Amino acid sequence: MKNTTAIALALLSVLLTAACSASPSPEPSAGTPTAGLPASLPKPDQTQQETLLAALAKINPRLPDGQAVDKARRLCGRLLGQSTADQLIAAAKTEFSGDVPALSDEDAQRIISAIGANGFCR
Repeated sequence: MKNTTAIALALLSVLLTAACSASPSPEPSAGTPTAGLPASLPKPDQTQQETLLAALAKINPRLPDGQAVDKARRLCGRLLGQSTADQLIAAAKTEFSGDVPALSDEDAQRIISAIGANGFCR
């Protein structure tokens, strides 16, 4: 009886861990630029998007590109997910590294601040 209970508890623990760590399902619309991003990520409205792109352009004119909003949404997910400051900086550098070859920690922090202050990331 003890072995059966222990096995059942271990299996339940594994199932709960797998369920909690599973990534959210992607958005169903494949024709949009945000296809493939989890639907649970906040999405800026048109005004917020324009403000975000303008803020990124002030940091570096090469930052706003066709994928900048998606990149910002992914970083927003990390902001809301309670990533550490170092993790956020590393993620910002990774997301925008193709746009700016040597993105500094300071610029990465400015990107994170721009996303946090934009209003969509809640």
